[in-house]
Amino acid sequence: METNKIYNESCLDTLNKMPDNYIDCVITSPPYWQLRDYGYNGQWGLEHTFKDYLEHLWSMMDEVYRVLKPNGTCWINLGDSYSTQSGTNLALNKGTYIKYKSTYLTNRGNSGSLIKDKSLPNKCLLLIPHRFAIGCIDRGWILRNDCIWAKRNSMPESVTDRFSKKHEYMFFMVKNEKYYFDLDIIKDSTITQDTNVRDRDTTKLNNTPGRSKMGGLKENNYSSKNPGDVSDFWDIPTKPNKIRHYATYNDSLLVKPILAGCPKGGIIYDPFMGTGSTAEAALRSGRKYIGSEMSKEYCDIAEKRLEPFILQLELF
Repeated sequence: METNKIYNESCLDTLNKMPDNYIDCVITSPPYWQLRDYGYNGQWGLEHTFKDYLEHLWSMMDEVYRVLKPNGTCWINLGDSYSTQSGTNLALNKGTYIKYKSTYLTNRGNSGSLIKDKSLPNKCLLLIPHRFAIGCIDRGWILRNDCIWAKRNSMPESVTDRFSKKHEYMFFMVKNEKYYFDLDIIKDSTITQDTNVRDRDTTKLNNTPGRSKMGGLKENNYSSKNPGDVSDFWDIPTKPNKIRHYATYNDSLLVKPILAGCPKGGIIYDPFMGTGSTAEAALRSGRKYIGSEMSKEYCDIAEKRLEPFILQLELF
């Protein structure tokens, strides 16, 4: 199968063309349920119920499981929804530099927009990411992390009876207990300052009757530290975008999983490539990419965006 190419088709069509155990890494952000209408037929995210939406995602994950190498990694960024919408059109087309209309859906009943599913109480958080992750575990995936992407500069919300939602999930999943993961390349280079020696033999806790002896580090003066699943490591602001596809990644959210979860020269697949953020991050990091994208418009934008990087590869 040709690499460094975005296929203008459904992800299931692209996945069906791939042999077993072919991809090193999958990184993607599926369209969130009933949030946006990207203006083309067959798009995912406009399903009538969130259950139908999840079934679509799980069908994709079944195929991803097949094509992912035994030591491969899979990273899925997913946001949540509520059981109702405010009915407010969050007009992203404001401003002089954006010439496109908002892709946000509005709750207009019979006028054509979708209505939120009523199977849960009004105003209820649907917990779509959690349902998705549990379903993946049921299908054989090993969930290694549910990293919290902190979006401190996310779009403000007009709600007055709950906190503004300023995080999303990045699920890190694998097929097997042994897999490729380069922790050293993404470690925090900050030198730890705690040089106190911890004497495990004399500590009060280790001499309490009936308590198991405590092990662990005797000192914490290492030249770097492991990043956590919720910390400054994942505190990544959203990134403004002047092109047609509004829901683009901040590159920092992509580079970290790529460096840690895909060997150099490996193949990264994005089932929802959009305008090519994953592809560009892969090329910049010395990896190859394959993408699926149902919007011809987005494919054209991505190809133009990636031309300089592809040309540079051809020169060497």
